Amino acid sequence: MADFFSSGWSLYIILVSGVSIFGCYWLAYWVANQRAPEKPADGEVGTTGHVWDDDLEEYNNPLPRWWLYLFYSTCAFAVYYLFLYPGLGNIRGMLGWTSAKQYESEMARAAAAYDPLFEKYLDMDIADVSNNPEAVAMGERLYLTYCTQCHGSDARGSRSFPNLADNDWLGA
Repeated sequence: MADFFSSGWSLYIILVSGVSIFGCYWLAYWVANQRAPEKPADGEVGTTGHVWDDDLEEYNNPLPRWWLYLFYSTCAFAVYYLFLYPGLGNIRGMLGWTSAKQYESEMARAAAAYDPLFEKYLDMDIADVSNNPEAVAMGERLYLTYCTQCHGSDARGSRSFPNLADNDWLGA
């Protein structure tokens, strides 16, 4: 969130987030504590008085308590989450988590796992790599995983994706 030019944006985000969470909590509380009109004496279910299409009436049933408590706990979780993680403008959060740190951590783990696999091919001549059956099998697996979706399983390409099997790419 350091990309903001002034603290005004940060305050705006904090204000909108806080008002939204409080507003959701207050609305649920207010609706749950509304007094229902008296039930009719004839034993019918009470309605709110809203009628649509001449015969469709809205019943005046309260929200189920489990649903209401789940909604309250969702609001509480939102507040808890925004204090732990960076979600309120320039506030960094209690845990100090950032997406950049997570990315660097994941890249370090990937480098530790995959660098040894590719290290032996870095010093080899390209002709030797193309004749190495282990390298060819690894390249085929990588192509089938990451490239087939666009270039096709035969590398002939598709709309907006070039043909990788023609002379333009093979250098023939």
